[in-house]
Amino acid sequence: MAGNPKSLLDLPAREVLARIAGNQLDAASRGLTRLQDPGDPKGLHAFRVAIRRLRSLLRAYRPWMGRVAGRKVRRRLRDLTLATNDQRDADVQIGWLCAQRKQLAANELPGYSWMLRRLRDRKRRAHRSAGRDLGRDFADIVRMMGNRLDDTEGPGSRSFRDAFFDLLEPGTDGLRQSLDAIAGADDEESVHRSRIQIKRLRYLIEPLRRESAEARAAVRQLKELQTLLGELHDMHVLEDELGSGIEEAAIEKARRLHQLALSGDAQALSREQRRDERPGLVALAARARQRRDALYAEFERGWDQNRRRALQRDFDALRMAVAPVRTRVQRSLPGKSSWN
Repeated sequence: MAGNPKSLLDLPAREVLARIAGNQLDAASRGLTRLQDPGDPKGLHAFRVAIRRLRSLLRAYRPWMGRVAGRKVRRRLRDLTLATNDQRDADVQIGWLCAQRKQLAANELPGYSWMLRRLRDRKRRAHRSAGRDLGRDFADIVRMMGNRLDDTEGPGSRSFRDAFFDLLEPGTDGLRQSLDAIAGADDEESVHRSRIQIKRLRYLIEPLRRESAEARAAVRQLKELQTLLGELHDMHVLEDELGSGIEEAAIEKARRLHQLALSGDAQALSREQRRDERPGLVALAARARQRRDALYAEFERGWDQNRRRALQRDFDALRMAVAPVRTRVQRSLPGKSSWN
């Protein structure tokens, strides 16, 4: 791979990075078009993934990309992601909720229906809110980046190989540290931090998949780990949502009972007293907790120290495969990063 003049690794870093950034802008544009089609359920995901990849690229390679990777551009990309978070979370939670329907008892269905309405309302509001500004804000980013992609700042003589190699080991060290910090199924912060680290490292390596078997092996493992911790994080978010829902449903129930008592409608008051959302919401919270614990058990079982060492071997093989010649001469052994 080192001797192949057409390899991305041997091209100037700025040239490769501008090409990747342009590809991600195109992917985000296609995702935005799909997002505006109500019949395309994957449009939101496509748009968000392209924005995340672009933002991760600019963050990692800022020293090589000049003004195009400046704070203002990265902040605007972050704002695009934040603008679609509620819609994405509601999508995931609605899917999970619908999958529970057949397992619920009759007295639990009012709570299920109440929660489903709440989430669908949130999704509609989030879609309307994001839809008003998303296209305009993305167009602004395209203009900003288009004017800067040919920027001549940065270490222009360095190859993409040099830039990638400098970032790979710190990235793998960061992943090891974040995974080691996860203390249990309820350690929401460490799980979230690990997810972010996995995504950054995966997006760093992905551009080399076509020309590096070592890159493909590492990406496969990272994708599997990202999926598992992503679902665990979604359960954390869902538990928070269900907790808020239980509180809100209780307040709404008390308000309705009070209004009916004041109205003097004894029949309506009796019907309202018999209807109760709490059993269903509590049952859903219990199911979410069971799923959360099962996912963490799968993480502990599937990603023990032996599996992590295997992942580290993939990283070491990739690092040696892409190492600049001077580094391969200086180093005959993998670096210090390891899971022991």
